[in-house]
This record gives sequence, structure tokens and C-alpha cells, in this order.
Amino acid sequence: MQKENHQLDPNRIVNFERFRSRILEKLVKNSPLPELLHDIVIGIEALNPSMICSIVLIEDAKIKIGAANSLPKSFNEAIEGIPIGPNVGSCGTAAYTGKRVIVEDIDTSPLWKDYKEIALGVGLLSCWSEPIRSHMDTVIGTFAIYQKSIASPTDYDIFIISETAGLVSIAIEKSITSSKLTESEKRFRDFFEKNSSVILIIEPVSGDIYDANESAVLFYGYPHTKLTKMNIDDINIMNSDDLKKERMLALTEGKSFFIFSHQLANGEIKQVEVYSTPIETQKRTLLFSIIHDVTERNIAEEKVKSLLLEKEMILREVHHRIKNNMSILNNLLEQQARSHQNEEIRNSLHEATSRIKTMSVLYDKLYLGRTIEDLPLNEYLEPLTKEIISLFPYPVQLSFDVPNIRLSSEQLQAIGIITNELLTNSLKYGREEAKDLEIQIKVWKEDPLFFLLIRDNGTGFTLDPKNADHLGFGLTLVRMLTKQIKADLTFNGEQGAEYRFKIPIQNVT
Repeated sequence: MQKENHQLDPNRIVNFERFRSRILEKLVKNSPLPELLHDIVIGIEALNPSMICSIVLIEDAKIKIGAANSLPKSFNEAIEGIPIGPNVGSCGTAAYTGKRVIVEDIDTSPLWKDYKEIALGVGLLSCWSEPIRSHMDTVIGTFAIYQKSIASPTDYDIFIISETAGLVSIAIEKSITSSKLTESEKRFRDFFEKNSSVILIIEPVSGDIYDANESAVLFYGYPHTKLTKMNIDDINIMNSDDLKKERMLALTEGKSFFIFSHQLANGEIKQVEVYSTPIETQKRTLLFSIIHDVTERNIAEEKVKSLLLEKEMILREVHHRIKNNMSILNNLLEQQARSHQNEEIRNSLHEATSRIKTMSVLYDKLYLGRTIEDLPLNEYLEPLTKEIISLFPYPVQLSFDVPNIRLSSEQLQAIGIITNELLTNSLKYGREEAKDLEIQIKVWKEDPLFFLLIRDNGTGFTLDPKNADHLGFGLTLVRMLTKQIKADLTFNGEQGAEYRFKIPIQNVT
């Protein structure tokens, strides 16, 4: 049976718009969703007395009655929980297909073949259903209009069913958003109130303390009611203008870390670290500030700094005295060497002074100038080499190629003494009258080892560096130090003296 097709009557449209405005006002006031759905169904039925309306929600692809006040209870109970599908009445099919479903005669519709007895049994003869879509365009429910007669919708009916579905969509999504917001606010409130850290929420422009958690109340010693009526200027002893500038940095430039002095209720001053970040509320931007008391830590750090400074001064004094003693010892040995008649003894004394100078250079570089971590091998060996060569009164062509390998102090000292001994031997015994003395010192890395090469262009000689019975004191010392730093030494004396050391790297830690 074809229902008379009314045009869109302006008066009826105006009445619907008034109804929609009332629903939207309730939405703004955060009315509960069940109440809103009930009011929508009742309102549409009041505007159109022949209509029996229902709102179905889709949960886990099943029908759930949202509001159907005028439908018989038995009908609602019968369709509750039915899975949606391609032939599940008007609402189940509309939800499944995402399209409007118009059934003029339930008795003859194939969509209702499994459910028509339920509908016809309570006098429902036609049903039009409109999908309710979310802003993501997914179907979240349906709005249906039932009639107790066989009927097709008019233009006005289509307007009503379409606009109402949109209104229900707004109500559902507003409810979901409000629920998520309420849940989020609860989580934030629990985090804020139960946190063991001291937390203040501050209005950045005025500096007013908007809120404080229980830890802040205990830390500052003010009751919550008083603390939340105070200004941060009442606590922070920094100049108020400077403090406002710092708050603006946190608000506009993303600065998040500050160090302040805060005064407690009992007058005690605490050194604090403040971590601030802007948070957005519905009305304004506030600063969420976590405060850590670092007073005791700062006191401990100052004590440590003082002790380290004192230790450094003591160590420098000790090393300075050692260096002075080395200098005195060196002068005494040189004076004794000059006054002694025996040339062999004089040479031995000169060798001893050379070794002392080697250690003195190490103290200059390693202890009195800079830290161990800052002393590369080349900065130690180069001045040492030049110092040794300067003791001899004839020209020497030196080839020096040493990278900035950083080693332990034990290795530096051993390599320095080894270089002193071998370089002194070359200067004393390797020079030939017919040609200038050439000396090469080279270091290179092949992880986890490095190599030290000391070579001259002298006459050369035969030597077994591993046989201590045929070594003088200097080469015996070289052999001992080589073993000490776990190095391997090979010697070649065919064309001058060539010493090659293979040394494991002991990095400074």
C-alpha cells in the first residue's frame, strides 16, 4: 500500500529543527547516552504519531537495543544479540550492508523471512532502517521507523530517518569521547595525586599554583587549601621578574629543566631541580612541574669536589717534590761524573742521568701538565727524543713518525726508558765518521697491537736480546721492560741496529 507522499512541509521542518536543538543542548550539557537516545526516540514519535522508532547499537557485529521505548518488550528481547547479516530484517541488513533498507511489507520481504513471525506477532507491518555512521565512516548502529501498516516512506520520512541517524551519530560519538576523556582525566588524577614526586600545576603568566599533590603538601609544609591559593613567587626565592621569564621559556620555547631555591613553610631553603612541561586544558595552558629536592645531593657533590681538589693538590705537591728530587739527583750524578777520572764510571753515571731525565720528562707530561687520559704517545716520545739527542754534540738526522695512541702510564714509562736506552746506544756507538747518523723512530697500529721501530744506519752488530749473559746493563733493562709490558722484541744488526717491538695495547680506562 502506497502511503500519500507529502512534500517537505516547512512547519514540520521547523518543528524538527527545534527538537534537534533541544537534543544538541543536552549533548553540550553532557547528558548520559541512554537518556539522549531515549529522548531522541520519544521526540521523533511525538512529532510523528504514526511512527514507532528504535535505535540499535552494533557491538561485536551483534544487535544491541539502544532505545526502543514504544516497541513491545518481547520484540526487543527477541532481536537482542542477533548477529548482523545480509538477511537479518531491516536493521541487521542495514548495519551489515551500510545502506538504507526500506521494507514496505514485512510479511513478503525476504529480509524478514526468519524474523517476520516476531514482528507480525506484535503488529509491526513495515520497517525502514538507516545506518548510523561514525566520523570514520564505520557503521555503529541503525535508526529504524516501524509502522503498523504496510507503508513506503514519503520525502519527509526520508528526511526524518536520515537526519535523525546523523543526530544519533553525534550523540554516540560525543558519549564515546566523553567516556575516554573522563577515563583519561581519572588516570591523570590518580597519577597526579598518588605520585611520590612533588608535583605542582602552575598558571604560567601569573605564577598562581593551580594544584598540588599530596607529596607537594608534605614537602612544602602548607595545607593543600593554602598551597593552592599561593603564588610560586611565595616559594621560589628568585626575583619575581626573572622567575616569570623562566616560566615563559617553559611555555613558549620548550625549556624543561630549571634549578631553583625553594623556601618551605618552616623557613628552610631547599635546592630543587624543576622539570616543567606545558599541558593543555579545556580553558588554558598550564605548567606541569615535577620538583626534585637535590639539597643533600648538592652538599655531597660539594664535599666530593672539595676532597678531589684537596687530593689533586696533594698529588701535585707529591709529584712536584718527586720531580725536584729527580732534578737534584740528576745534578749530583752529573757533578760526580765530571769529577771522576775513570771513563767507564763516567759513562755509567751519564747513562744513569739520561734515565732519570727520561722519567723526568714523563713526570712533566703525565703528572704535572695534564691527565693520563689526555697524553698521547707522540706527545711523550717526541720531546723525550729531542732531549736525548740534544745531549750529543754532533748532528743527527731524525725520522719521527708516531701517531697519537693513548696508552696506560705503565706502558708510557716503559716505552720511554726503552727509547732512552736504545737511542743513547745509537748515539754513542752507531755513528760513523764517513756519514751522518740517521735514526728512525716509528710507531703504527694493527689492532689489538701496536709496533715500535727504533733503527739507525750505523755499523750494526750481532746480538741475541733474549740471552741475558751477553747483554750490558742498558739492554738488560730493555729486556726486562719488554717482558713487563708483555711485548715481543726482534733485532736485526746487519745494516745498523734495528729493534722492532710488538706490543699489546693497554688503553687508559
